[in-house]
Amino acid sequence: MATISRDTTISWLGHGTFHIVTPGGKKLLIDAWVDGNPSCPDEWKQRIRHEGLDAIFITHGHFDHIMNLLALAEATSATIAGQYDLTSWLATKGVSDDRLVGFNKGGSVEVAGIRATMTNAVHSSTFNDGGVIVSLGTEAGYVLRMENGFTLYHTGDTAVTMDMQIVGDLYRPELVILPIGDHFTMDPLQAAYALKLIRPAFAIPEHYGTFPILRGTPDQLRAHCQEFGVAVTVLDLKPGESVS
Repeated sequence: MATISRDTTISWLGHGTFHIVTPGGKKLLIDAWVDGNPSCPDEWKQRIRHEGLDAIFITHGHFDHIMNLLALAEATSATIAGQYDLTSWLATKGVSDDRLVGFNKGGSVEVAGIRATMTNAVHSSTFNDGGVIVSLGTEAGYVLRMENGFTLYHTGDTAVTMDMQIVGDLYRPELVILPIGDHFTMDPLQAAYALKLIRPAFAIPEHYGTFPILRGTPDQLRAHCQEFGVAVTVLDLKPGESVS
C-alpha cells in the first residue's frame, strides 16, 4: 500500500469514522460510531477508550456518525468540535461548555493544536432523540491542517458540489476522505468528479460496504478517476487498517 509520508497515521474504523494520530501525537476522531458499527473492529472499540482522545470532530447528526458521541465524551477528555447547533445540543446532554467548540461553515478554529476549517456539504443532519426527531444544524466537512502543515479534507456525507473546487483552490489538501457508497451520499462516479475538482495526491474512500445498500467500491472509484484523467492514488483501506 502507498504511504503518505507526512508523520500522520490515519485509521479507518469502518463506515464514516476515522482515527488520526497527528505529527504532534494528538489523537483525533472524526465522527463517533464504534459500538454498534458492524464494520468497526472490536479491538478499536476498546483501544479508543484505553488510549483516550484529544478531540472529536463531528460532521453531522445522523446516528451512524454520533451514536457513541456522548459515551466517548464520558469515557475520554476529548474536546468536541462541530457546528454550533450540534454542540449546543450536547450541552443540554451534560457535556461541559469548556469541552465544546461550536463554530460554523467558513470558520476556522484551533483544536488540540490542529487548525480546522468547516466546509460546506450537501446532505442532512437530524437525530432521533428519545423518539423525537431533532435538527442538529446542517451537514459539514472539515479541512484539517496538522502541526507540520500536512492538510487533509474530510468531505463529510455529501453529494458532489462545485464548492469542492474552492476547497481545493484555497487549501490544496494532499489527502481527501470522501464517501462512495451511493444512496445516501456520492457514488463512485460523483466521488471521482469531486477528486477532479479538489486535485489531491491521495484519496481514502469511505461510507461504503457497511450495509448492502451502500454498494460503491474503490475499484469503481479508480475506474472513474481514469475516465476523468484524475491523477490520484486511491488508498483502499479495510476497516481497522491504517496508512501513514
